[in-house]
Formats: sequence, structure tokens, C-alpha cells
Amino acid sequence: MQKYSRVFYLVGFLSMPLFILLLVFGYIKINQMASEEIHWGHNKSFAFGQASREGKLILLSVTKVRCEMLKGLECGEGKPDLGTYILLNFTPRDNEFQTLILDDRFASLKSESLPQYFLLNSSGEIRHFSKELPSVEEMQKLPK
Repeated sequence: MQKYSRVFYLVGFLSMPLFILLLVFGYIKINQMASEEIHWGHNKSFAFGQASREGKLILLSVTKVRCEMLKGLECGEGKPDLGTYILLNFTPRDNEFQTLILDDRFASLKSESLPQYFLLNSSGEIRHFSKELPSVEEMQKLPK
């Protein structure tokens, strides 16, 4: 019986590093999956409230189709730093889009094609306008 107990101790001791490696791999994989899920908001009042609380800029994206979890280049696919901004997305079918058209600040929505991107501060002042999604470097240079 004592012979077998030594074998069990040896097997247990040798399997411990494998178990630790599996734990580390699982932790890394879960963090990667969590960082890839960047969600676009679709509620203007919530986005402005969150931006004022956190002191962040709002990236308003007006696209033809709704952005959900970074699907498509219009929605910033491949730009992981978008998580540092409050993301807000409207389409022509949204009720909020109709109020944007009536606002003089967004007059380009009436005449120019979509997509259009606006970086706004928490008080609604336009800090940047572009027909293409601003690069991470452009967004970092803008004062909040």
C-alpha cells in the first residue's frame, strides 16, 4: 500500500503545473473575450449622462445600419481603443435621428451620405466631424 501512495503523490505533484497553466490560459482567454465586446449605445440621454459622469467624449456614429458589437468597418472593427469613449449609434430609422436632423449642428446629415462620425463633449459641443471613423491618434489629441 505504501508503494502506491508514493506513486499517487508523484502524479499529483507532476500534474500541479499543468493545472496552473490551464488556469492561467483560461484567465487570459476570458479577458480577451471581455475586451472584444464593445457595445454601441442607442440612447442619447444615457450616453450624455454617462459621459458627464466619467469625463469622456461621445463618439456619435450615424450609419445606415445599426452597429452591434463592432460588426463592420463603419462601426470601428479592429479599433479596440473605442472602449475609452462613450459609443452612441443612430440610423435613419431611429427616432433620435429625426431630432438630429432638426439640430443645426448636424446639418451635414441632410445633404451628405452616411456614415458620419461626430466626437462630442458631454455638453453636446462638436469637437470633431469626419466621414470616416476617426483614428485612435485623432481621438487622443482632442481635448475633452
